Amino acid sequence: MSTTKQKTYLNLGCGPTYDSNWRNLDINPVGTDVEKWEAQQGIPASTGSVDVVYHSHLLEHLSQLDGETLLRESFRVLKPKGILRIAVPDLEQICHEYLKALLRVDQNQEDAHLDAHWMRLELTDQMTRDRSGGQMLDFLRSKPSNKNFIIERCGEQVRPLLEVEDGDANSSHKSESLPLHLHIKQILKKCTNITTIKNFLTKTFLNASDYTALQYGRFYFSGELHKHMYDRVSLEQLLLEIGFNQVTAKSHSSSQIPNWASYCLDITKNSRPRKPDSLYIETIKSK
Repeated sequence: MSTTKQKTYLNLGCGPTYDSNWRNLDINPVGTDVEKWEAQQGIPASTGSVDVVYHSHLLEHLSQLDGETLLRESFRVLKPKGILRIAVPDLEQICHEYLKALLRVDQNQEDAHLDAHWMRLELTDQMTRDRSGGQMLDFLRSKPSNKNFIIERCGEQVRPLLEVEDGDANSSHKSESLPLHLHIKQILKKCTNITTIKNFLTKTFLNASDYTALQYGRFYFSGELHKHMYDRVSLEQLLLEIGFNQVTAKSHSSSQIPNWASYCLDITKNSRPRKPDSLYIETIKSK
């Protein structure tokens, strides 16, 4: 069923965080309760048929135009008095935390320089990186001494990365030093599907600059990059322009959605925020 007590609740771009009583959609489904979906295709629901639309840390991965289109689609599919709940990285909070970290630097507080560096990464790296994880992943794996600050900012989801064991950094490059015929033989042993073969042939026959450009293009369209940022003022203004009203800021645990906490979407089972760096906004479709 895609309903909760005869109400239709949509979780868009759900990733691995979803409730089986909702209708869950994602570009890379991770379970049988998740439908394959791309945001640019519109929302697969009829006009005025949905009680709740929810998406967390999806909007910032869309261009400003695509993001507005998704919000207009949310308005279309919602019933009168239907609820839209949005969670996005909070640009205002990021700026505040960055300025507070700089103040701690001026006061020579311990780890202040690392805190400020992390806030710069939050502000810029997710919009400018050219590889998965970017500089943020490098920093997390460097065993920084401000681990608690980062967990407070980003939640328990980053703890495994902060505690990862050092691996063999050169292991992924060993085969590249082999003679070409042995390199090909080794790669072909691993080729179990057409995608692996295609990737190998592409890397073999493209020159270095063309291959780099191809890899960046693939990464750019992978959906990982942030393409826009929001604060409470800009998001409220956009929602009101679309036709929503009663735009209100919420916490991870507060919502107009009945039994919100029980779904464990913005809130963990121990009642902590899943993504503490979030701005939570809810709004109503009046008619």
